[in-house]
Amino acid sequence: LLFCLAQGPPPTKQQRCSLGARPPSLLAALMAPAGGVATFQFGTGIKGKGLDKQKRRQLNQPRGICLCADGSLLVADYGNHCILKFKPGDAKGQVVAGEEGKFLPTVDPLKDIDKPMCLPEEEGVLLKRPGDVCEDLERGMLVLDTDEGSVQRFGGDTRAKTLVPVGGKSIHKSVGAPEIVKNPRGVTVAPDGALIVCDTWSHRVLRFAPPGSAEEMEKATVLAGMPNTWGRSAHQLAFPSCAILDADGSLLVADTNNHRIQRFEPNSQEATTLAGSSSCKKGDALHELDMPTGICRDPRDGTLLVTDRGNARVLRFPAKSKAGCEGTVVAGPDLVSRPWGICAAPDGAIFVSDDRDAVVLKIEADGVPVAPRPLASEPPLPVHPSPDLDASDVVVVEEEALPKTAAEEPVIQDADPEIELVISGSPDELD
Repeated sequence: LLFCLAQGPPPTKQQRCSLGARPPSLLAALMAPAGGVATFQFGTGIKGKGLDKQKRRQLNQPRGICLCADGSLLVADYGNHCILKFKPGDAKGQVVAGEEGKFLPTVDPLKDIDKPMCLPEEEGVLLKRPGDVCEDLERGMLVLDTDEGSVQRFGGDTRAKTLVPVGGKSIHKSVGAPEIVKNPRGVTVAPDGALIVCDTWSHRVLRFAPPGSAEEMEKATVLAGMPNTWGRSAHQLAFPSCAILDADGSLLVADTNNHRIQRFEPNSQEATTLAGSSSCKKGDALHELDMPTGICRDPRDGTLLVTDRGNARVLRFPAKSKAGCEGTVVAGPDLVSRPWGICAAPDGAIFVSDDRDAVVLKIEADGVPVAPRPLASEPPLPVHPSPDLDASDVVVVEEEALPKTAAEEPVIQDADPEIELVISGSPDELD
């Protein structure tokens, strides 16, 4: 390690590509060999919008992803305020919701006092920082808009219909109100059509009744977490980023700031830890996690796939994993920098979004690696802190601030003597 540091910082991904290979980092080599290769890449690796000269779609900050029933891939481009759809093997894609690079205007009652108090004209057309996307049971497209705290259904040529908040959006809302959905990061659909939403900044997971049902206008049910209260107990969450339903109806939650994956059995408010630390301690060993944001099951064998964002890797855990179980590395720092979303195809292919590198990768255990992209006309990527650098080479960034509650003082975690990664306190967190 000392020898490597003496030679200067490791090469960037572009420099590795220019050499025609992607050698694993020292950290990846110490953990385990990578379990797959990237066989297709959506996005150029340079943040932007529109198409480049080779007619490849540029991405800005891809986060939530969803594999459709027809094999197409939906990508929520958080930074470009739109949803993109890519057919298999298609690097061009098309915008299917929102407008690339243009966001929904904000109505400010104080500034717009002389104007009619109503939602923007672009409501139902434009988005503002979409964080996730999925298909509903009728193959409509559900878009979770993080900044707006909403879920909308897009389909056909009509404006989108707002499903969350119940009853539609309003210009009169308070982020302090307990019923308000605050900066949500994840949405999925239950077998009965109900919407499962990660209400991230309220530290809970909500269930909204199926659209069109008799219960559609009823208030959401809390499935997990304590509203507006973060914590490290088995019944609490801290900034959850993703929730999925298991085959037995259990709820699995990526409890991001607690560095663990939690399992809530049906009708239970107490969780067990499937991966990571039950004591909420982050780490980079194979049984530890650091800011996990995405989870899914491999449909072939039920193993659990996790985007371990702070450690720049994707891990696979056994189907019946428990706290302390070791995962195996599917993709390491040689492939991803800040992985976010993940989904798996029936044939075992894994799709991972990386919002720092502005790409979505298709990773397969056996396959031909994607060809390195042309570099001559492209500016170099910025050099980001790598897990194999010495602490003196790394700028310390604090984790996302956790608010105090009246009943609970936050527990101060032991400081990591080597490296601290990486959350800000704004809605543009996890950069």
